[in-house]
Amino acid sequence: MFIIHLGFSGFPKGNASVQRVRLHFKGLKAAGMAPLIINKISHHAKNTEKRVNRSGGIPYVNTPYLLYKPDSFITRNINKVSGYFGELLFFIKKRKKISIAILYSNYFLELPYYWLLSKIFGFKIVIQYVEFFSAIPGRSSFFTKMNDSFLDQQFPRYCDGVIAISDFLVRHVNQKAPLLPCIKLPAVCDFNEFDNVEPFRISDSETYLMYCGSIYYLEVIEMIISTFELLKKNEQYNGKLILVVSGDHKENREKLHSYLKHSPCETDVILKHDIAYKDLLSLYKGAAALLIPLRDTVQDNARFPHKIGEYTASRRPIVSTNTGELKHYFTDGISALLADEYSLNSYAEKIGETIHSQTTLDEIGLKGNAIGMANFNYLQQGIALKEFLLKL
Repeated sequence: MFIIHLGFSGFPKGNASVQRVRLHFKGLKAAGMAPLIINKISHHAKNTEKRVNRSGGIPYVNTPYLLYKPDSFITRNINKVSGYFGELLFFIKKRKKISIAILYSNYFLELPYYWLLSKIFGFKIVIQYVEFFSAIPGRSSFFTKMNDSFLDQQFPRYCDGVIAISDFLVRHVNQKAPLLPCIKLPAVCDFNEFDNVEPFRISDSETYLMYCGSIYYLEVIEMIISTFELLKKNEQYNGKLILVVSGDHKENREKLHSYLKHSPCETDVILKHDIAYKDLLSLYKGAAALLIPLRDTVQDNARFPHKIGEYTASRRPIVSTNTGELKHYFTDGISALLADEYSLNSYAEKIGETIHSQTTLDEIGLKGNAIGMANFNYLQQGIALKEFLLKL
């Protein structure tokens, strides 16, 4: 019997959402279950995909008519529609072999759609719940407000279980539907992927701070740059800052380049994007410290950034805020560097007081790694997820 993925496409390559899917299904396979990924939208380059393929031992099916992303807007959208039809044909062919579908989507119309299909073809629906959508800023249009409200308030009607990423979201699930089965699975990582990866070095004598995140978090990126400028101004740090920024938001990228152009530390900031995953791991492992500023907001308290698992796997110290999920796992000065508040002065003080002690940084990184191994390892999460699914 198959455990299938529905929703986001792009497997096996993609953003944090795709990586969470990849690692959870990899964990299920290691736990003895039969996972299967469905990509209903083509995100791949031309001539790189097959209709049925495997990655890391996990089979996946591409259901659109064209297996690559067309250049034409019209063709691209027709191909998206074909992906839904192809997916429906797959359900018909495999209707006796699908037991559970894990739905990972941020489009509210997909919930009732797949719920209806689950009743027709006789499988259970479990949703990945990783954001409190109503708290995401900048989503102010009528449709997005309706979409986000539906996802946060109506999800119990359309699923048989929930995988929540944080205590905040677990409490919300229990409030909306006390009897709905729910499991908490925080950030997830394959720690073995960091083995045999050499740490990146700018030079034998120069160190760097590092941040990895989406261009959509421009406010956070600018705050990191400002903190770095303050450290430089106060002569608390003389290394570099590496920013690995993903995403295609043109306006935000232009704003970021403009911000850097006017920064007094422009020559000390290294901006990267679209790098190979192994190169990203190398950058993690070579950093003096890894930054992930979190704000004391509903959005940041509800989510759990995927990169925290990767940061712990690198054995380098995390620099963040003592808020949300972080304070449930890490202790300031012991297993992470946690600022009292989300502010330039608080972050600069937290980094400045520790950054010159390599021994302290290494010890904090190792203790953070132990916490990550105990809580974010895909193998342990795979076993827990298997037990949860079997109870359904």
